[in-house]
Amino acid sequence: LLNIDASVGCEVSSDVTLLDYLRLHAGLRGTKYMCREGGCGACIVSVHQPNSTSYAINSCMKPVTSCHGLEITTIEGLGNRLKGYHELQTTLADGHGSQCGYCSPAWVMSMN
Repeated sequence: LLNIDASVGCEVSSDVTLLDYLRLHAGLRGTKYMCREGGCGACIVSVHQPNSTSYAINSCMKPVTSCHGLEITTIEGLGNRLKGYHELQTTLADGHGSQCGYCSPAWVMSMN
């Protein structure tokens, strides 16, 4: 499930990362490209396995084909202009807790 709204179904190559899938196939651009080697954290999303706890992953390192059965939440699924922002998003914005803003979505996902 992606952002708890729908199952994602389409055929993709086994070398497509979750990050590439989110941005290029699902049109969710809040998760950012940066180092593409898991070092910077700009691509963090939240993953939940049934009967388990949620945890953050670097989506640039996760093959999308290994995501079967996972619930994946991106920054858009956490909160957005249309459905309202999550408390972490508003607190970060109200406190001017950002530099350029590029990595802010990943900060929020990591704190969540």
